[in-house]
Amino acid sequence: MRPQSSSGKVCVVLCSFVLGSSLFLKNAAAEKILSHDGDWTVYSDGRAAAFVSYVRGDSFPNSAVDASGSLAHDVKGGGMLADASLSATAATATGTLSQGTVERVRVRSGMIGNTFGFGVRGPATPYTTVKGYVQIWAWVESLAQEKNQINTADVRQGYVKAEGLWGSLLVGRSRGLYSRGATDIDVLYGHGFGVGFPGLVDSNGPTQGHIGFGVLGSGFASQVTYATPVLGGLQLSIGAFDPVHLQGAWSRTKWPRAEAEMTFERHIAEMGKVVLFGNGAYQNVYKSLRPDSEGTAAKGFGYGGRLELGPVRLGVAGHYGYGLGLNYALEVSDASVDPETHLRKFAGYYVQSMVVLGRVDVSAGWGLTQVILNPSDNTPDPITGNIPHSVIKSQQGISCGAVYHVRPWLHVDLDLFRANFKWSLGEKQVAYIANSGMIFTW
Repeated sequence: MRPQSSSGKVCVVLCSFVLGSSLFLKNAAAEKILSHDGDWTVYSDGRAAAFVSYVRGDSFPNSAVDASGSLAHDVKGGGMLADASLSATAATATGTLSQGTVERVRVRSGMIGNTFGFGVRGPATPYTTVKGYVQIWAWVESLAQEKNQINTADVRQGYVKAEGLWGSLLVGRSRGLYSRGATDIDVLYGHGFGVGFPGLVDSNGPTQGHIGFGVLGSGFASQVTYATPVLGGLQLSIGAFDPVHLQGAWSRTKWPRAEAEMTFERHIAEMGKVVLFGNGAYQNVYKSLRPDSEGTAAKGFGYGGRLELGPVRLGVAGHYGYGLGLNYALEVSDASVDPETHLRKFAGYYVQSMVVLGRVDVSAGWGLTQVILNPSDNTPDPITGNIPHSVIKSQQGISCGAVYHVRPWLHVDLDLFRANFKWSLGEKQVAYIANSGMIFTW
């Protein structure tokens, strides 16, 4: 397996932490009231869970060597990394390592980790309510599979929100707007009570569900966001977010990142509802600390909708843009920038279905993320004549699963996932994942 750069490892860990666990919708509906003080309410929500996760598949592709034994090209971006997979490789006749396999069983967190939320809400005026909310996340598995490692808490959300007839204003750290609709589909109809793709196999933290396979995780970020009142089913949310810098050359930011989402929701008699959404993000990034340095924009849009009709649930989503990354919007990744520091284009497509059969939810999903290469990605080195980098080209995921709701607060999950990765110079990696666990919510 190719050794991963330190920035690549940080990226994978961030994706696992930030994306593989993007929201907490069903738990919020099951909040528990702790006390009342006049018009003020103190409440809590949360969950605790663990899953047995089995992974078997190809190791991350090795770098290629030419006839002289020199490096022909390395393999950049994407894929499933497992630090111990070298133990499963074998030497070829030339002395280089074959791709080999990974096989691992772990007890770990799901797409949403163990969480504890605490909130207070009450009236600020006769026409405006205000609430403060803090949400802490934690994991069941140890970092790098080392038992003595401290499992630190992650303060995932913390914000103040005012709401009234005029709309709402949120100030603090909460979910992003870009790709929020697609992430909702994955949680509501796919992996809210499951695991999906495990992300970094040897580390800890929430898994990814379908994120990275047709879905960009909305993630969490500090923000100031205003949402209009709902008018005829329509609502517009616009926000200014703390900017993020991209990998390598694009290391400077100046202005906040703009994100927005328009949603439409309409109930269909007593049979169900339809939800449509469109969202986008835009952020300027710059090459150096000089005020007159070269700049560019990382940007993208997303679209889709959900249909609930009787026992049937169906969600469809897509995204397109520049410098978006594989897993969450504006990801720091080898996949985002080409050798000449130009941003690459990304496109994603996702379909998720679910059927409610009494206490059992049965789901199936498909997603594809594509990296559209730039001309410089296919330019040979003038000295060696080799194309130096094999860049991730696509990530396709197929999933299915079932959740048995033993009680409204107790859930049992079984889900399967097949991940298929392809790189620009022909490398491939296929992995099969099976997960099962129990979730307690309040």
